[in-house]
Amino acid sequence: MNMMQCQLNSNRSNRRKSRAGKSLEHHLSAIFTVESLIFEEQAITENNKRPDFLFPNAICYHNFEFPADDLTILGAKTTCKDRWRQVINEADRVDEKYLFTLQQGISKNQLKEMADENIRLVVPQSHIDSYPEEYRDSLNTLSGFIKNVKGKQDRIPRHFIMH
Repeated sequence: MNMMQCQLNSNRSNRRKSRAGKSLEHHLSAIFTVESLIFEEQAITENNKRPDFLFPNAICYHNFEFPADDLTILGAKTTCKDRWRQVINEADRVDEKYLFTLQQGISKNQLKEMADENIRLVVPQSHIDSYPEEYRDSLNTLSGFIKNVKGKQDRIPRHFIMH
């Protein structure tokens, strides 16, 4: 295979991965809408950063009267690899950040690094058993994540989230 063919295959692979990532975001968005969550996709935070999902929205995020504890961000990655680190700096007001992934069986080393950076992993319930046993209790299922966000949104005074 010559260099041109290798580059072409690489470009196709990258486009396929990008489409898979966008598809994951669209599916999550549909779920959050059905669950009546208030959220914004690709909202702008500091330095033009754009977390995949911000709960409830950028208006609340940029209003310093809005309690930071009631803000939630969620990154969405089909696989984590090193891209999970992108989530760390996407929203300075939010200490604990969430990352949804379809990747199964992330290594203990990587899970420890994520925990050290205050990244909470959200995975499908069916994937929990593929993770090291000592980390399973710290994992969030998508339904658990949604319940957590709903709990926060239920206590938010309505004047904050009316558009």
